[in-house]
Amino acid sequence: MKKHMKYFPLLVLPLLSACTMGDRLDQRYKPAETAAVVLKGDQVCFAIPSPDDYQPVFISVAPRHTPHRARWYQQQPRLSVVNGEMCIPPQVYKFPDKGQFVTSFTLASKEKAQTTEFNTRRFDAAFEIDNGRATAIKVDNNEF
Repeated sequence: MKKHMKYFPLLVLPLLSACTMGDRLDQRYKPAETAAVVLKGDQVCFAIPSPDDYQPVFISVAPRHTPHRARWYQQQPRLSVVNGEMCIPPQVYKFPDKGQFVTSFTLASKEKAQTTEFNTRRFDAAFEIDNGRATAIKVDNNEF
């Protein structure tokens, strides 16, 4: 019994200090959001809810089932969120007239970087282009 009593203070210490045993998962990790996709002329546009001052810092685009290492990506892309939308013109990435695609992009807020640790948002979108329209498709999480 005496052997176990010497460990008792170590077990009770977190309770006495009013500290939790660890951070909550939602405080450390924000899951990816999804973005609605539409075609506007020759551009593919993503709807960004609550855009605030978020701007793109990373984007990855690929036809569906393309291995991660073979995907096209760009850091600090020359794109911007305007009026709650981020559009990809053909000068940045040329989408064919037909096919299924997966896209991931990260937006960052300079304003939120000064006040919170969560200054980025990640978006995942899977869509099919056919007959001049973009429609959402279901994919597995491992495709992102």
